[in-house]
Amino acid sequence: MKKNIAVVMGGNSGEYEISLCSGVNIADSLDKSLYNVYLIHLHRKDWTYKDEYGEIYAVDKNDFSLLIKGEKISFDCVIIAIHGNPGEDGKLQGYFEMMGIPYVGCDVMVSSLTFNKNYCNRVVSSYGIKVADSVHLFKNDPIDEESIVKMVDIPCFVKPCNSGSSVGMSKVNHVSELKTALRLAFKHDNQVLVERFIKGREITCGVMKIESKVQSLAITEVVSKKEYFDFEAKYDPTLADEITPAQIPKKIEQECKQTSEKIYVVLGCKGIARIDYIYNEEGLFFIEINTIPGQTNESIVPKQIRYIGLNFCNLCTQFIEESIKEKKDRIRR
Repeated sequence: MKKNIAVVMGGNSGEYEISLCSGVNIADSLDKSLYNVYLIHLHRKDWTYKDEYGEIYAVDKNDFSLLIKGEKISFDCVIIAIHGNPGEDGKLQGYFEMMGIPYVGCDVMVSSLTFNKNYCNRVVSSYGIKVADSVHLFKNDPIDEESIVKMVDIPCFVKPCNSGSSVGMSKVNHVSELKTALRLAFKHDNQVLVERFIKGREITCGVMKIESKVQSLAITEVVSKKEYFDFEAKYDPTLADEITPAQIPKKIEQECKQTSEKIYVVLGCKGIARIDYIYNEEGLFFIEINTIPGQTNESIVPKQIRYIGLNFCNLCTQFIEESIKEKKDRIRR
């Protein structure tokens, strides 16, 4: 009998539209001979499913089920395709844990930790991995611009701690721009990170775990045609080149893959994650980890998967089945 799989998309962040594209692509990629696939749309308090005839059904949040023409639909597994709040920050993971429903990807603690750039940097650096110098600020804290500049220098980046796709992020090239950049970042979050600018080449590496084996995917170099890889450049293919595989020295390639696998393991990740770096003559600097990276056909991770000759449909099947098995094993214990 086919299993019912929910692909949850949408969310409440600036990455809403990208999440819709990721969700549709994942749903289209799943093996329909094995699964009944339901695209569930989340936005604020509205959790809904639209069938092929355009009929809209509300999700029963008491047990995450649907009632369609008198038939109750419960789910065997969930794929979370929401970038940002509430999919990447641990909220939905906590909900599905309470509902007892298996889901693909990182758990509550890992999602919460990795979504906050400051706390994630602190943990990653404790394992001997280079990160940029930074200042962590809370909303309504007194701001001492002179002290900030002394610690991180100019230029620097100002970014919300809990945000993705460079939403609310600014590059500050002059001290006079710092206040405006902070104001923008605080519109998106109550915590802000002011980070030293690291000059170098930007590379990113996908990592996954299948059958208990952690393996890196390909490495992609990102070359932005703008001053940096901002929200616009991330989603307008004319504004950045994403080169897979990255044309980088073999030594850097090996270090990047080994470091990515190490980060994935020490943070306790599951499913597919993507880890971003800047590298220069000083070495490799960790920038951030994306535990729910973009999953459109043109997103970086699907390109890396295709490059190493793996099939996205088969991978999704493995992730689903392993998530269901892991949940059953926990119940038996």
